Amino acid sequence: MINIKTTKELFDEIKLAIEAALNITIPLIGPAFLLAFSSVQAAKLRIYYLAISFLQKNTFVDTADSEDIGGTLERWGRVVLGRSPFAALPAQYDVEISGTIGFLIPASTTFKSNDGSLNPGKLFILDNGVTLSSTPETITLRALEGGTASTLAINDLLTATSPLSGVPTDFVKVLTETVTPTDEETIEDYRAKALQSFRLEPQGGAGVDYRLWSFDAVGVENVYPYAKSGFPSEVIIYVEAEILASVDGKGSAGAAILIDVRDVIEFNPDATLPLNDRGRRPLSDNPDVVSVTPLDVEITIDSSSFSPAQETLVVASIENYIKSIRPVVNSIPEEVEDTIRLNSIIFAIESAVSGVSYGLVSFKVDGIAQPIQYQMQQGEIPFTDVSLIIFN
Repeated sequence: MINIKTTKELFDEIKLAIEAALNITIPLIGPAFLLAFSSVQAAKLRIYYLAISFLQKNTFVDTADSEDIGGTLERWGRVVLGRSPFAALPAQYDVEISGTIGFLIPASTTFKSNDGSLNPGKLFILDNGVTLSSTPETITLRALEGGTASTLAINDLLTATSPLSGVPTDFVKVLTETVTPTDEETIEDYRAKALQSFRLEPQGGAGVDYRLWSFDAVGVENVYPYAKSGFPSEVIIYVEAEILASVDGKGSAGAAILIDVRDVIEFNPDATLPLNDRGRRPLSDNPDVVSVTPLDVEITIDSSSFSPAQETLVVASIENYIKSIRPVVNSIPEEVEDTIRLNSIIFAIESAVSGVSYGLVSFKVDGIAQPIQYQMQQGEIPFTDVSLIIFN
């Protein structure tokens, strides 16, 4: 990227150029025409520099800005991924309501989650009017706010925002979750998938294709496809979910995501394409779609003298290192490390904060102490967070 000079630097250069060309010294007081001229030209040049820099930045997917601020990232994504970032998906719940048989609950009736619920104060709407034919009756409510912020727990209570004459208590109880909410795809997750789509070339049913196809499923962070040992023509696909979409907060994919991955492997979700052009999976392949297995990585740093602020930096550096460790898929040409190494953990500490004394560094994987390193096995991914990084 070009180095953009400040307006003051441009002003000084223009002023010196005018002085050299006219063999004069422009005074800082007195007639100000040449000073004003230099200031105007400096401001105009800086605008030109900024415009050129913005165009250069948005020429490449790894640096492009979002369309929200005039960038081209989503435009690139629509070219290589065939879609825009996934929007947030609102939750839907079957709830139990008791009232007078024959009473009509009108469409668009809204309910608000009670203070004791998992996420209090969230609004839910009844999309279609319901006439109570029994009591209690089951109705379906949809969250007005997309994403996991409106998640409710079973048995949580909601209250109608306006009185319902045929419902004496005005409240309902959550029975089941019928649509699992997902947060909107972040710009950086979208960018990472677009970059992979540029770097990985489709090959008509190879490991690369299973990964690229899976990016059409909401909530997928990555997938790791392998030929299933001992089963000819079978492919096992390990699915890593985005942290917020995972069932354990560590990357494990739930049933809904696994079903979505299987669906997009079978058919391109772009319904504008002719049906004959939407098939994806090779006829000879029988995919088995399963979740990855996250393994807790506990790291202990003895006799440390880090300040709280330094500990925060060390934790972030170690988390970034552990997140970079992922299974190797031989059929996908990419540079990836699948082995946690003690020396690399120490390097992550030193990269975050140098010159601070500490003692022995050790680590465990899934509760088992590792002397030097641990290599991820098929379907395993490492996980660590601040609760697993211990400063003694």
